[in-house]
Amino acid sequence: MDSQLFKALSDGTRLRIVELLSGREYCVRALSLKLRLSESAVSQHMKVLRDVNLVEGVSYGYYTHYRLRREPFEALSLALRELATPPAVRKDCDAKEQVGCRTARQA
Repeated sequence: MDSQLFKALSDGTRLRIVELLSGREYCVRALSLKLRLSESAVSQHMKVLRDVNLVEGVSYGYYTHYRLRREPFEALSLALRELATPPAVRKDCDAKEQVGCRTARQA
């Protein structure tokens, strides 16, 4: 997992932008009106999200409409699901796999 991805999502405004983009595309102007922020502030947040490949822009004349890239979120979801799944319960400690593990007889 990429720590930069977590850093990008740790900001409340960027997280709100991601939530908005999960439903549809927005341009910076529309996002600034929805978030009640300046366009330059929204642009800075969009740069961070673009740098970690969470969003992509599509040009429509003068405006760029941003949309969410689903693949990074699917990969993150899978990685978090693996972390949340407990390992199989083992009856004996395999010293090769678990450093510092002691069996009940050694305790």
